[in-house]
Amino acid sequence: MATVMTPEKRLRTVLRGELPDRVPCVPLIYYFAASYAGVPFRDFLTSMNSYRAAYDTCFWQVGPWDAIYPLPFTLDAPDYDITWGAGVGMKPEVPSGDSDESQILQAPEAETLMEADDYAKIMGFNFPGKAYPLARFAVELVSRFDNREPDWRFWLGSFIPHVLNLGVNWAIEMERWRLKHIPMFISFSLEAPFDTFSMARGLTGFAIDLHKRGDEIRDATLKLAESMAFVARLICVGTRNRRFLLLLHRTSNDFISPKQFELYAYPGIKYIADYLDSHGMVFGMHCDGNWDLNLEIMTDLPENTYFQFDSTTDIFRAREVLGDRFNIMGDVSADMLALAGPAEVEEYCLKLIREVGKKGRFILSSGCEVPSNAKPENVKMMIDTAKKHGWY
Repeated sequence: MATVMTPEKRLRTVLRGELPDRVPCVPLIYYFAASYAGVPFRDFLTSMNSYRAAYDTCFWQVGPWDAIYPLPFTLDAPDYDITWGAGVGMKPEVPSGDSDESQILQAPEAETLMEADDYAKIMGFNFPGKAYPLARFAVELVSRFDNREPDWRFWLGSFIPHVLNLGVNWAIEMERWRLKHIPMFISFSLEAPFDTFSMARGLTGFAIDLHKRGDEIRDATLKLAESMAFVARLICVGTRNRRFLLLLHRTSNDFISPKQFELYAYPGIKYIADYLDSHGMVFGMHCDGNWDLNLEIMTDLPENTYFQFDSTTDIFRAREVLGDRFNIMGDVSADMLALAGPAEVEEYCLKLIREVGKKGRFILSSGCEVPSNAKPENVKMMIDTAKKHGWY
């Protein structure tokens, strides 16, 4: 048996395309930690003390697993809309004090924040500073929540303080786990510009835009991709974590055709990937939905790019198409974790380890987020299967 690696070394080895001591297990856990620890979701969302208590309880009792992979949602802030809405382009509905304790954050599309002429407007965001276009776009969106002017008062009084609050809390959380010798899986995650457009415009409006303004969407996507790549690099350097994750919720074949993906969405993804790779960062994608027909298009991404699939994409075919140049995460489904038994979970994890992870380049993970109603014994089985059967 190979020398046992630390969790951080195990991750770095896998993501370099080398063979680790064993398959790492890095489940995406957020609401499950709250439900397992008996913490109301509204407290988990809005109180760092509640969040930390719940996550620690879950990690040490159900795990431990190889790296912390949460969603950077929780904030000690009165105006939660600012940072969450800036990230995804939708106005969230946060559970209030008198709401059902099981109510999670919602983001209805009833109120869209973008107009069709905003793509052209984005092309004019040329203020000196590479981070400015992305920040300006975020400010434009969140200022529309309450019809506020995106002037200097909004920047200084709302946007910048809340972004700093998120950054400080996230950095403290990373350091807190680092002192326990547990790595944070990613430096941070950001929604891809194309996907943010889709959510901010609404599904119907964006579908029309793709047919009437496809070139404008592509150009605006590239404009923000250049800014996002620069911001992502700064985050990686500032957090001392070279792993970055791009969130892709509207670029699957469930929403757009492979041709639309290749023409309008992929150029921005490719730019961010190439930029980060050229600066020594590790680029990854959270691929929500079915990506079966997009896989061949992405084979020219930088070597060692990692893909997280959410159990809708055929992960076994993905390994065949992507070959031995890329890393794959996944893909124990939400329904399996919630409804199956430990034996079924173990059997599927073994199949993933032996087929997708046969030659390495594999991280055992949940298919998207571990559901809040997952059976603890199933989550534990996923983790334990990697520890017991994942050795090379």
